[in-house]
Amino acid sequence: MSAATIAIDSKQRSDDWYADFIVVLVGAIAMAATYPGRTHGLGMVTEPLLKDFQLSTPDGRVLFATINFWATIIGSAFCIPIGWLFDRYDRRWVLAVNLILLGVVVIGMSQVSSLWALAVAITLTRGLGQSALSVVSITIVAKSFSAQRLGMAMAWYSVLSAPFHLGLIKGVGWAFTWDDASWRTIWAGIGFSLIAISLCGTLLRSKSSSPETIQAGSETTGFTLSQALRTPAFWTFSLTISLWGMIYSGVALFNEDIFSERGFDRDLYFNILSVVTVVAVCAKFFFGWLVNYVPLNRLLAVCLFVTSISLVGLTQATQVWHAYTYGVGLGIASGAVALLFFTTWGKLYGNRELGRIQGVAQMLTVFASAAGPIVFSASKRATTSYTFIFLILAVLTLVMAATAALTPMPKSNLQST
Repeated sequence: MSAATIAIDSKQRSDDWYADFIVVLVGAIAMAATYPGRTHGLGMVTEPLLKDFQLSTPDGRVLFATINFWATIIGSAFCIPIGWLFDRYDRRWVLAVNLILLGVVVIGMSQVSSLWALAVAITLTRGLGQSALSVVSITIVAKSFSAQRLGMAMAWYSVLSAPFHLGLIKGVGWAFTWDDASWRTIWAGIGFSLIAISLCGTLLRSKSSSPETIQAGSETTGFTLSQALRTPAFWTFSLTISLWGMIYSGVALFNEDIFSERGFDRDLYFNILSVVTVVAVCAKFFFGWLVNYVPLNRLLAVCLFVTSISLVGLTQATQVWHAYTYGVGLGIASGAVALLFFTTWGKLYGNRELGRIQGVAQMLTVFASAAGPIVFSASKRATTSYTFIFLILAVLTLVMAATAALTPMPKSNLQST
């Protein structure tokens, strides 16, 4: 091989590495941009918003929670058309238009004065942010890597999105604390920021797939949505991960109260959150490596089994080390489940209609996550404790773990167009 050929190959590898990095970076930025459409984003401005609309009374909070629930449910429907658009059109335009529309809606929400207008605005932010932009973000990365490289790519994608989320949270906190800004000013600022970062789509190549996947023919091969929906694996993965999302959303919202019920203080609660975060990052990299060597259904079964043990364990926790053990278990499960959700659809079903397949899966998870807080709060009200719902969900996840382990994986002879 001549020196010139070696130099060309070296430059090609460097260019491909840079393009891969840009894809993961843009995907991570897009995921962070879902912030105003997610519970933790809206939660940052909930209290001043409730005061502004005179909803800070118990009845007002119930009304706002009801609006938020139905906004999330209706907004989940946005996952379906955005998946179809992503499969059909240039991903750069789909990303840019999604970000611009979300930015415009967020700016509009900062100006509303009636409850009806607020309900419409929250529904649109849920739909364009938590639902549509999540699908776009995940699929940008999923369609750009071969099945063998997808696991680690998604691990880096998950980790890179974290500092952008943290930056948004810190920025909003700073605006409230130091600048004494109103929630309307902050929300409008976020909206204009979303419009500005829509330009990040120009960094991407027009094609969703990398040169290696195009050469292998995987850009036009794979399952259609209808074919994927006819496989047991799709429903096993989507429903079990949705169940896990429902559990996590309920636990995340009421975690402090759950810990208080076990006799643990607020400081320990925050320490456990830190443990969960660190362990989840490590789990994403570990499972990102494992997906190439262990069948996905068995990895999912392990995650659900660990979740079941953690849920039962917390109901019996009386010592500080019990709480830390629970945090480690939850961190492993949360990191692994997130990685599997990002990776499974591309590895099992190919790129042919990956946007549509990802859209249906995302819709189910959004729907389940919206139900989580209601399930946990209803159980607490009926039994005066979280123990009952923890034990019921522990049994359910154990059954789902066994189901996952026995579910056959789709055949690898993907259909070509």
